[in-house]
Amino acid sequence: MRTFFSHIFLLCIISFYSGVTLAVADEGRYIIGYVSHPRVVNYYKPLIEEVYREIGINTEFVEVGGEPGLRLLNEGMTDADVIRYDVVTQYGKDIVAIEPAFALGTSFLLCIRKVPCSKDVIQNPDIAIAVTTRFFFNIGQQPDNLAASIHEFDDFNHVIELLINGRFNYAILPSDYSQNAIFDKHGIRYIPIVKHKLVHVINKKHMHLYSALSDAITKRVKASLSN
Repeated sequence: MRTFFSHIFLLCIISFYSGVTLAVADEGRYIIGYVSHPRVVNYYKPLIEEVYREIGINTEFVEVGGEPGLRLLNEGMTDADVIRYDVVTQYGKDIVAIEPAFALGTSFLLCIRKVPCSKDVIQNPDIAIAVTTRFFFNIGQQPDNLAASIHEFDDFNHVIELLINGRFNYAILPSDYSQNAIFDKHGIRYIPIVKHKLVHVINKKHMHLYSALSDAITKRVKASLSN
């Protein structure tokens, strides 16, 4: 009975943070969070599914927000997160990055229409910039250090829509360079601001899985480089 109610409590917490509804699962479930980003959903999530299948662990994936997802992971309410910038290990002592990194990621300044496009715009108080949550942490800045008006949103696709539809002329988004064709298609210019490793992260209670996960990820990184 205690186990049943502990599952109910976990579901309520995840639903509160991420706005999703989950079904009650059996004891021993391994929950992996992921953010709503096209590259994460279409590429990295399937890769991580393969990694855990190889090491014999059944997984359950749940969409989480940028900030809420890290809180859930650090508190042990989720077991892992598909992929994050390596700087998230500074978020909490219970978040562990699995090496090797899958790729390098970059936070890009995006500019659309005929507006000035340089890194200087982030210090212009007359400019509004749409960003995804975790923006300040990813670029290693405090909100007070930037003069531009920063508007945070939790969904990558939503920010792109705001940019294309004219709500904003500027955005800053994380990418592993796979979205560059999308940016080009819509006439969006892009300037790299800061680079980080893209890594799979787990809660430290699963440190016993580190070597197996690292070996499985290494195989996939090598395979991707040979293609």
